Amino acid sequence: MKIYGALLHACGLAAGLAIACLAVLITLDVVLRNLGVTNFPWLLEVSEYVIYSSTFLAAPWVLHLGSHVRVDLLFTVLPRPFATAAALLAEVLGLAAAAVLTWYGLRVTIDTFSRGDLLYKELVIPEWPLLAVIPISGALLSIEFFRRIWCAARGREAAASSPSMMDGF
Repeated sequence: MKIYGALLHACGLAAGLAIACLAVLITLDVVLRNLGVTNFPWLLEVSEYVIYSSTFLAAPWVLHLGSHVRVDLLFTVLPRPFATAAALLAEVLGLAAAAVLTWYGLRVTIDTFSRGDLLYKELVIPEWPLLAVIPISGALLSIEFFRRIWCAARGREAAASSPSMMDGF
């Protein structure tokens, strides 16, 4: 569990660092453009890739910490046994969705790799590395949903096994 928690923590850290670097680059681009020095024409494209990738990378980490968006109105009005069953059903549906995401993401990633597909925008890059984040995230989400179901079946809360990046703040 320590290795798994560290992996999820690394995913969250990578997503945060990518967003931080993007913020610095955008600021630098605006300053340099306003000074008439230069600009980064590739930055819009890179920002699309960073936002997309960091969302997928951070999702398993956020779920692991229990910090994901959850509409719990139904859970507060249902009697405890029904609320518990509804929460378990939500976890099972999440596992199913993550498994489908993993399967199809992997198929598409392998297909684009084998065909050598390229993205032609400001930058010309292979498509498969951008797609690879989908099955990786989906697999980690599947593991996390399974872990949450396992804990619920054993009557335990699925508490995060790794510390939050915000600990100490």
